[in-house]
Amino acid sequence: MTDAKPAEGITITVCGGGNAAHIAAGMFAKNGANVNLFFSFEDEAKRFKEACDKAGGVTVTTKTTSYTGQPKVITADPKTAIEGADLILLIVPAFAHEPILKQIAPFLKKGAFVGAIPGPGAFDLIAINVLGDLIKERDITLFAGTSLPWACRFDEYGCKASLLGEKKRVDINARPNEPERNALLGDKMSRLHDLTDFQCKGNMLTSALWPTNCIIHTGISYGIWHDWDGEPVAEAPLFYQNCNDFTGSVLDGLSNEIGQAVEVLKKAGADLAGWQPIDVYLLDVYGDVISDHSSTAQIFATNDAFRGLKAPVTEVEGGKFVPNFRTRYLTEDLPHGLAVLRGVAEICGVETPMMDKVLLWAQPKIEKEYLVDGKIQGKDIAQSGCPQRFGITTPEQLVNGDIPNSAN
Repeated sequence: MTDAKPAEGITITVCGGGNAAHIAAGMFAKNGANVNLFFSFEDEAKRFKEACDKAGGVTVTTKTTSYTGQPKVITADPKTAIEGADLILLIVPAFAHEPILKQIAPFLKKGAFVGAIPGPGAFDLIAINVLGDLIKERDITLFAGTSLPWACRFDEYGCKASLLGEKKRVDINARPNEPERNALLGDKMSRLHDLTDFQCKGNMLTSALWPTNCIIHTGISYGIWHDWDGEPVAEAPLFYQNCNDFTGSVLDGLSNEIGQAVEVLKKAGADLAGWQPIDVYLLDVYGDVISDHSSTAQIFATNDAFRGLKAPVTEVEGGKFVPNFRTRYLTEDLPHGLAVLRGVAEICGVETPMMDKVLLWAQPKIEKEYLVDGKIQGKDIAQSGCPQRFGITTPEQLVNGDIPNSAN
């Protein structure tokens, strides 16, 4: 008689096919879960399935071992992927959340948990807007995580992936925020994973306001390139290790402005006790590989986990480089990150000089408008997670997920 596996009895649908989805497919199946993989496009599902079936599953290689897990279903048919799933986990860029939710909505079972990790950019508002009355009718629990539990990459599409590191803890937040739901969700997520403990508590605004990529990518990009003269540079600058006092002050400014909004939202009833400023968060996660804790600039510059990573650039004539602003550092982390934070701060009545500087510099780089004449009212907020898109005007509406302009 074999020992029971920790995730036996859980049916989970993973939406996505990138680096983290490969790890999820192999790890969750190895741990005994029934794993479905859902792809938005038929050609991606076919390519993944052919490689996975040929190899006999997804093999995950860690620093000390390797294992193989075989998903039960790999499909682009939402009915097949979603019906019967206890837990639906979106591991995709934030811009893909809304179209995927629209695809899967009709097939969600009663009592399902639906979430995104990471879940930036007001995932819950987008989900409430898409799912509408289904949330109450089918007793759906929404959730979001502050960050991915893994550093990882796939080595061969559909069948091989490397797990480079695992976080010991990832905080997740659910709506409704109720003790029994939180305990059940945290238990399921922890059983699916090998080394990561999932603590579910607090208002979902915690994840939306978390000072991670949404301010790190945008703030450091501004720090590096805000005074660029347009001339090609000799080499791609280091992204994190070049973090100087100026860039550190940008990051601190962004984090402090979020922190002021957090205090307003707490007074409006939000449980945001788990929220951390950027320096505290980085030391909490990476403290053992950071050699200088003296300032935010040094926390980034001396973080071994970030060593050697360079700013996105494009090579031009003569072997020189110009910045590439068309990466997720801006294309995702503005509409589903910094612009959302600025929108929340506006509703909370918080002054945001640093957010404004970074947004007004960054949004023209991707030919978008979010912040116009001092307000989040630009033409592109309809394709964002900004609360203004949904007609939200008060902190209480943010706290409760009350959407006046819901599509449903």
